[in-house]
Amino acid sequence: MNDLLLRIARCPNVAEARRSPLHPCHRIVTSQDVDDALFQVPEPWNGHLSSAPVLFLSSNPSIGDGAEYPRSSWSDQQIEDFFANRFGGGTKPWTVGGNKALLDDGTHAKANKFWSSIRMRAMELYEREVVPGRDYALTEVVRCKSREENGVAEAKFECAGRYLLPTLEASGAAVIVALGAVAEWWVRRLVSFEGPLSEVVRLGARERLFAVLPHPNAWRVPKKFSGCLSDTDLIQLREHLRGASESSAE
Repeated sequence: MNDLLLRIARCPNVAEARRSPLHPCHRIVTSQDVDDALFQVPEPWNGHLSSAPVLFLSSNPSIGDGAEYPRSSWSDQQIEDFFANRFGGGTKPWTVGGNKALLDDGTHAKANKFWSSIRMRAMELYEREVVPGRDYALTEVVRCKSREENGVAEAKFECAGRYLLPTLEASGAAVIVALGAVAEWWVRRLVSFEGPLSEVVRLGARERLFAVLPHPNAWRVPKKFSGCLSDTDLIQLREHLRGASESSAE
């Protein structure tokens, strides 16, 4: 698992793309106008990927100013600790409350609206309070950070072609939720299904259900499972999650 995490975080495309304007990842990596040592590394995932029963998949991580986030100069051990323990249990309080990121000055940012929305969707599935990072993990189609999906269109085939399927196969999730058009397109490419919910499919070593929802930032559309799935589909999704969670606890 750590091998995959570091393979993504240390992606060889970064150095090549920063040099070559012809590389499909050039636009997204050069959106960070910093020295190589200060480059914010590609984001493999957040949370305990191998054990979290739910995985949320979106387009690419947003980049913000002032956040304490792994740079190319960080050690492998620091990078592993950050991503696996992003929501708790790490060497630093990388995030508090599941939605407030640690800043360079040691304080924490205001609540991240995207993370807050993800937590609400997880609570809707579990029908209880949830523990971010343990009850659910997060990953992306494109792993490099940018603002407003800058460079995602150019990089998505290269990045997803390298890392998306291995990440999904390594995930312990019984339920994988695609958020937004980019993630939905890739999920439907991997697992052909109509509507917002797939049949149970085997991917890697596990049987999974795939669901699609609008991105939390989408404007004036239903974002809850209850607004996007039929009652029957939502019951099936919850029962599948409950069964998988009970099996893993035995």
